[in-house]
Amino acid sequence: MSNNNSNDNSPSIPSGTIKQHLQTGLRSSSQGLLMEKRRLEEGQSDQKSKIEHLAEGKKSPTKLFPSDSQYSLNDLSNPPTDEELRNYKDLPSALLPPIHKRELSKRVFVNRDLKLDKIEFFGFDMDYTLAVYNSPDFEELAYNMVIDSLITIGYPKSIKKLKYDHSFPIRGLFLDKELGNLLKIDNFGNIILCYHGKQPISAKRTQELYPSMRVYGDDIAKRFYLLNTLFTLPEACLYSDLVEHLERESTLRLTEELADEQQQENSPPLSNITASNNTGVPTLPKGTPTLSSVQEPDGDLSYSNLFQDVRTAMDLVHNDGSLKSKVLDDMPRYIRKTPDMPVFFDKLRQNNNKVFLLTNSEFYYTNKVMSYMMDGFNPKYPTWRDYFNIIIVGADKPRFFSEGTTIREVDINTGNLKITNVKDRFEEGKVYHGGSLPLFQKLTGAKGNRVLYFGDHIFADIIKSKKIHGWRNLLIVPELSHELKVISEQKSTINHLLNLEFIRAEIYRGLDLECTTPPDITVLHNHIKEASDKLNKAYNKNFGSLFKTGSNPTFFAMQVQRYADLYTSDYLNILNYPLFYHFCANSPLMPHESLHMGFDKMSN
Repeated sequence: MSNNNSNDNSPSIPSGTIKQHLQTGLRSSSQGLLMEKRRLEEGQSDQKSKIEHLAEGKKSPTKLFPSDSQYSLNDLSNPPTDEELRNYKDLPSALLPPIHKRELSKRVFVNRDLKLDKIEFFGFDMDYTLAVYNSPDFEELAYNMVIDSLITIGYPKSIKKLKYDHSFPIRGLFLDKELGNLLKIDNFGNIILCYHGKQPISAKRTQELYPSMRVYGDDIAKRFYLLNTLFTLPEACLYSDLVEHLERESTLRLTEELADEQQQENSPPLSNITASNNTGVPTLPKGTPTLSSVQEPDGDLSYSNLFQDVRTAMDLVHNDGSLKSKVLDDMPRYIRKTPDMPVFFDKLRQNNNKVFLLTNSEFYYTNKVMSYMMDGFNPKYPTWRDYFNIIIVGADKPRFFSEGTTIREVDINTGNLKITNVKDRFEEGKVYHGGSLPLFQKLTGAKGNRVLYFGDHIFADIIKSKKIHGWRNLLIVPELSHELKVISEQKSTINHLLNLEFIRAEIYRGLDLECTTPPDITVLHNHIKEASDKLNKAYNKNFGSLFKTGSNPTFFAMQVQRYADLYTSDYLNILNYPLFYHFCANSPLMPHESLHMGFDKMSN
C-alpha cells in the first residue's frame, strides 16, 4: 500500500515560525544509500529495536538473506537500481522498520493522488487561506459588530452583554430555522446531537422533535442552514446566545412560525440599513426611530425570522466595509504575518509555476492585507503583486465558476474599474476584477487537472471548482491542528476504547443462531460511553470532533473526503514537500480486505 506521508529530504517548517534554513531558491535532492538518512536522524544507538536491526540485515544476515546476490535494505541505493530491486529479498511486514512520517502538525493529508510536478498553475484564495485571521479576536469582532447592527434595528439593548464563546461552536453544524436548534449529523444524515440555545436536548426529546432522526438532502438550504465556513462560527454562537437570552430575559416571544408567514414590526428589513461614515456601525436611514425613542420591544419573533436577521446582519458587516475597516485599523491584532509566506511564493516562481490570486475581496482590502503580509521581505519583489502572474479580486465565487461577471481591469492607483475589456491575455502586474472560469481558461490555457487551488471554503472554493471544471484542490482546515493535538494527547483514551471494542468482540465469539440468550453487556456499554464522552469533550465540550461523531464521519468530514484532493491545517505546510512530490492516497480497503492485508483503521 502506498503511504502518503513518507519522508523525503525537504525541510520541515511549522506554520507561522521563523526557521534559519528557510531561504529563497531551490536545492537538489541528496543521494547515497537508502537507509543513510534514517541512520543519521535516529542515530546508531543501542536503543534501536531488535526487529529494526534484523530488518536492516545487521544480524543473522545469512538467515535473512541466504544468497550473496540478494540485497538487504542497507545495501539499496537511493533511489535503488533495477538490479538491486530485482535481487532484493522482501521482508515480512512485521520486520520492516516503521515508515518515517512527518510530524502531524506539518503534514498534508491525501484523499486522491496528486503529483506536484504535473501542476502548472497554483491558485490561492485570500481570506482564511493566505490571510490567516487570528482567533478568537477576529470572530469576537464580527460577533460584537452584528450585535450592534441588531440593536440598531430594534433588538433589545440587553443583548449587548452577550459575549462570544470560542469554545462553543464548531463548523459543520446544521441550524434548524424552524425550531431554532443546532444539530450535529453524521455522513448519512443521522442526527447525533441537538442543542437549543446552549443547552443539549436529550435523545428522547430530540426523537420527538425529529421522528426520523435524520436531516434529508432536500431540506438542506430550505429548513436547515449548513454552518460550514469559518465565517459562520460567530454566527452559530450568536444565534444560540440570542435564542437563550430572548427566551429567558426578553419580552420578545420566540415562536415556531415560518418566516414567510409574518413580518416583524420590530425588525425592519436590514437592506434598508446604511453604514455610518463616522462609527463604522450599520445604522438605520435618517428619521427611523431608535432605541432612545422606542420602548423595549414586545411581540412575537419566529426562530426563522431571528435566523434571517442574524444572517443578513452578518452579511452586512462583511459587505459594507465596516468589519474590514476595523481589521485594517489593527492588522497585527487580526491577521498573521510570517516571513515564510514570501519564501513560499518565491519558490513557486523559481520553479517556473504560474501563480494566481483569486479572491472575493475587493481591491482596496486585498491590496492593504497582501501588502502587510508580503511587502519588504525580498528585494526581487518590490510589491506583493510581483509574486503573482495573475491577480483577480471581486471574483464573486462560486458564481465565478459558472456564468461569472464582467471582467474589468482595476486602476491600482485609484481602485476604480476601467471600462476597457480584457481581450486576449492577463498581464503581470495588473489587477482584474470579476470574470469567469471559462474566460480564465481561455486567456491562460489552464487545464483543469493542471491547476491546484488552495482555499478554505468547502463549497465556494472546493466543490464548485472541482465538480464543474476539474481543478485539483487543497482545502485549508485550521481546526485540524487542534484535532491532531487531541489525538496525540488522548492516545491512552483511544487505546482504552480499542481494548473495550476487543472485549466486546470476544464476548460475541462463537455465538450464532443457536444462541437464544444475549449476553448482558450493559456494564461494558457504560464504560465505552464513558471513554467516548471523555474523548469527545477533549475535542469540544459541546459538539466533539469536527470530523467524527461516534464511529462515523461527520457530514463535514464526508464533504472533505469526497471533494478535497488534499487537506491540511495551513497552506505553508507545503513547504515541507519538494515541488516534485507525489502525494499518494492510502488505498481504501473494504472491511473484508482489511482483515487479510494487515492494515487496521488506526494505522493512518
